[in-house]
Amino acid sequence: MVSLKLVISTEKSKVLYAEAGKEFVDFLFNILALPVGTFIPLLNQEMEGSLGNIYDSIQNISPTYLKPNVKDSLLTPKVYISGDTGGLLQLPNVIKSTHRKLYGCSSSCFSMSDDSETICWIHRRFTDSVLKYRGTPSSNNPYFSRGQTDGGYVEELVTYMVMDDLAVKPLSSTASIINLLDKFNVKNMGALEEKVVELGMDEGVKLLQTSLLSKSVLTDVFLLPMLELETEKSRH
Repeated sequence: MVSLKLVISTEKSKVLYAEAGKEFVDFLFNILALPVGTFIPLLNQEMEGSLGNIYDSIQNISPTYLKPNVKDSLLTPKVYISGDTGGLLQLPNVIKSTHRKLYGCSSSCFSMSDDSETICWIHRRFTDSVLKYRGTPSSNNPYFSRGQTDGGYVEELVTYMVMDDLAVKPLSSTASIINLLDKFNVKNMGALEEKVVELGMDEGVKLLQTSLLSKSVLTDVFLLPMLELETEKSRH
């Protein structure tokens, strides 16, 4: 579970922003690295639009019309993540890129494998020499690592400001918060409320779905259900 501190305008019934740590920001940034095919099983029948029809077509089409191994690669694509980001969504075929190594033959030939027990077919010895990745850095590359032990995308000892529309920036100073409140025309500081919420599997899926449809994601996912619950209680 990941905690968020929401700053809410009770007058506007709106989340102005959330104070978040590394775990939540890594989760948000990791969404951009997900193949589209991973969205559809998570959202099930709640997904609007026509992408679900493409997914169903691949599921239902006879193997006679598909090339070998195509079905699994499209319906359950491998997802390479940095560190433990993305764990909230419990994605299928997740491979943590920071834990993967590439091995080569110690005779410096072209034999290589991601398994140190593989035998070089030229020199008949194990490909047990660890190779260094020299390509373009990419968090989506299974062999690239920044060498950080915590993984992820952003620095850990920083508090981040996540806006209602999921725009992210460091929570740098009191002045930036005052400017933000002025932007939202907040005159009554007494109308602001702080509330800590938890983000688990269900909330992660809801946030993913809402981010595709809304510009007020934090309000829709966290605040509106709270307001509806309070309204329901007041009726009884």
